[in-house]
Amino acid sequence: MSKVILLVATSLFSSCVKNPLEGYKSQERAIVSFRLPEGQIGEAEIVNGTDSATVTVWVEDELDLQAISPVVTVSKGAEVLPAPGVKVDFSANGNRYTYKVTAAAGITKLWYVHLRKQSELPAAPRLQLLPNNGRWDPRVMVYSDLDYNDYLTRYQDWNGGDGCYTAMLPDGRLLWSFQDSFFGQVSADRNRTNNVMRRNAAHLQQDTSLQSFISLNPGSGNQRETWIKYGDAPEDQDWYWPGAGQVHNGQFQMLLSHVKKNGDGMWGFAHVSTDLAVFDLPSMRLNHIVRDKDTNSNYSAGSMRAPDGYTYMYSTENGFLTSFMYVARVAGHDLTGNWEYYGPDGWSTTSVKHNVCNDITQPNVFYKDGKYYLVSQQILFGLDIYIQESGTPVGPWTNKRTLYHIPDRYSGDIISYNAFVHHALSREGELVISYNINPTDFNSNFNMPGSADRYRPYFVRIFNWK
Repeated sequence: MSKVILLVATSLFSSCVKNPLEGYKSQERAIVSFRLPEGQIGEAEIVNGTDSATVTVWVEDELDLQAISPVVTVSKGAEVLPAPGVKVDFSANGNRYTYKVTAAAGITKLWYVHLRKQSELPAAPRLQLLPNNGRWDPRVMVYSDLDYNDYLTRYQDWNGGDGCYTAMLPDGRLLWSFQDSFFGQVSADRNRTNNVMRRNAAHLQQDTSLQSFISLNPGSGNQRETWIKYGDAPEDQDWYWPGAGQVHNGQFQMLLSHVKKNGDGMWGFAHVSTDLAVFDLPSMRLNHIVRDKDTNSNYSAGSMRAPDGYTYMYSTENGFLTSFMYVARVAGHDLTGNWEYYGPDGWSTTSVKHNVCNDITQPNVFYKDGKYYLVSQQILFGLDIYIQESGTPVGPWTNKRTLYHIPDRYSGDIISYNAFVHHALSREGELVISYNINPTDFNSNFNMPGSADRYRPYFVRIFNWK
């Protein structure tokens, strides 16, 4: 009799426990594979950006693009329009077509598919394997990205800068932004002469061919002007350093660090506020600037569109032989909206500094396959680039390991910093990371052979990083 009662009680108890997966609908809305019935060369190049994403398919020159029925595979439970097998005319609009993928949860994502003819096919990416020598996780493979290192080895106009960010625009163009930048001529022996420095710069890359470099700074050569100015203030007193950005509602939103001069020398400045620039698309014309979105910390350093419907912004602040990381967020992915801040008691609208991770420089947080990852460079201009992981956008962060050790020559009279993950350049299974170098002697940026290579970003591609 007692066994019967126990079984009944257990059954009643079990029926009261809610299945945590009950009613769950996936937010995944990716194109997993894209295949043409004929005429395709190799596999499709799929780049899953945060707001929109691209598929590039190389095809035979003689292929008729007017009525193609691609075989499209999307995330489990998602739907795609045009549907798989539906005939599409790729001959218009530069051989491009827009697909819309809708997740089971109802949220959508636009995918921009570009068919490119065989005659346009570029050479394979030029990668150089870098020896580990026990300096980073033995499972990780790192390659120097010779293509993008060469792309930013310029001999005229913009020829060097730090604070290197990239963002994919909806039509597949890449926006590059930089902080302090040099403009002018560089000789064949990489001697930078007759240059000017501007506080920020940007250019557009039309596609992955690495041929286009369209500057957004007014003027030309060493007469270029600053891209985004702080009103009418003298540029040596108040300026902007651009940071992370994203596409939202047909515009590009970019976080800015408002910096003010407060002394002499290399470190005679201070962050004043986090502002926001809003650009129209596709023109990238500045629409307006929202000042003083936050005056407590610098949240321009890194941002992430998370699958929970929020965009998270990250800030770091130096402490004694350490650093602290703070987190803000905004609902609906609209950076002009009302920000919330993560504190000891959770989220609130009061700007508060609550440390969620120590020893972080520029924070790169992103979401992949159910986890959040944090990539950052070692503090005090250290040479290690680390990765950590978490189940939430705010930590706790665990499993810290080294992805790459920047060459030892970039220490002493040259420092390295600004490690940034370029998701717009990264293909499936890899991370593209740039880091910046900068000489401690500012004058060595000019008037000697090789001076143009002392202040610039360098790129590596990292595999087996999970």
